[in-house]
Amino acid sequence: MVTPEQRPGLRSSGRVQRERNDSQATECRHLRDQRLAALKAVLWDEEKGAWFDYDLENGKKNQEFYPSNLAPLWAGCFSDPGVVDKALRYLEDSQILTYQHGIPTSLRKTGQQWDFPNAWAPLQDLVIRDLAKSPSPRTQEVAFQLAQNWIQTNFDVYSQKAAMYEKYDISNGGQPGGGGEYEVQASALPWVWATGRSLAVLLGGPGARHSRPTSGNKKNLK
Repeated sequence: MVTPEQRPGLRSSGRVQRERNDSQATECRHLRDQRLAALKAVLWDEEKGAWFDYDLENGKKNQEFYPSNLAPLWAGCFSDPGVVDKALRYLEDSQILTYQHGIPTSLRKTGQQWDFPNAWAPLQDLVIRDLAKSPSPRTQEVAFQLAQNWIQTNFDVYSQKAAMYEKYDISNGGQPGGGGEYEVQASALPWVWATGRSLAVLLGGPGARHSRPTSGNKKNLK
C-alpha cells in the first residue's frame, strides 16, 4: 500500500539531505520533483480533490475518507495553490463539515479507536493547517471554525470532567472516545496535542482569529 502520508516524508528527507550537502542540491531537487510527480500521478484524484492510498495488490485507489488523504497538502507537496480549495470541496462532498465536535478519523464503524466516531487532535491539526494555507476567505473561515469547534469540544468536556482526553467521540456530543485495545486516556492537565495546534490557528497561526471558547459556539459548516 502506498499512502499519501508516506510520500511527504520522502520529500522531507530529500530536503534535509539537500540542506546538509549543497553539492548535491541539484540531484536532490531532481529527486524532489520526481517524487512530487509520482505523488500526483499515482495518488492525486483531480475530480475528488484529494490524494488516496493506492492498493498495490488490487491496482486501484482506496477512496475511503481519511484526514490523511490531505497529508500532502499539509507537507507542501503541491505546486497548484488551487488544490487547497479543492480540498475544502472534498471535505464538503464527504459530509465531513457536518460534524460539529471534530473531524472523524474515518467513516468506517469498526469499533477500533482509529475509526469512526473517534476524532484525534493531530488529524484536526492536519486539516486545519491545510485549509488555513488558502487565500480564500471562505476556506480560511472554515479552518478557523474547525479549530473553534475542536477547542470548544475540549473545553466543554474539561468543564464537565476536569480532564482532557486523547480522543473524542464526535457522535456523542464530543464525549471521551473509545474502542481499541485500551481505555481512553485522560489527564487533569491539558493534552498538548489536543489543544496546542488548534490554538495556534485561533490565536497566532495562518488564518488566525482571536476567540475565546464559550458554551454553544460549535457550528455545522455544511
